Amino acid sequence: MNYFDMYKMILEIIAEQNPKDFQELLDDSQKYPLVKEYIASDNNNQILIRNMQDTTISMINDGLISGIISPLKYVTLIKLNGLTISGFQYLKKLKNDLNKNEINSLLKQNGLSLTPSNLTKIISKVIFS
Repeated sequence: MNYFDMYKMILEIIAEQNPKDFQELLDDSQKYPLVKEYIASDNNNQILIRNMQDTTISMINDGLISGIISPLKYVTLIKLNGLTISGFQYLKKLKNDLNKNEINSLLKQNGLSLTPSNLTKIISKVIFS
């Protein structure tokens, strides 16, 4: 699963399902075709979980998700409080106007790779320009 699809999916789940923590987010994500296909494939599920966790943490740090990150010795706990106003703006833009090809084009023009932080930067330029 690529970061664009994961990014959009996480925003949608938090907006629609309002999970209280990362485990609930994971549970809710299993209803999405993207995750179902990934789980059904031969790919390692731990990679998906790690990528979703990294993306969620990045989105919290970028101010799209209201949440608390608590790193512990063997695990990182993530409590979620919903999307921020910026998170809702990003989701609206992703649902209505921006598609994967536009994002990839903008990333290439700016010499950026497809990561959660770079997605946030590019979408921010589109929303606030």
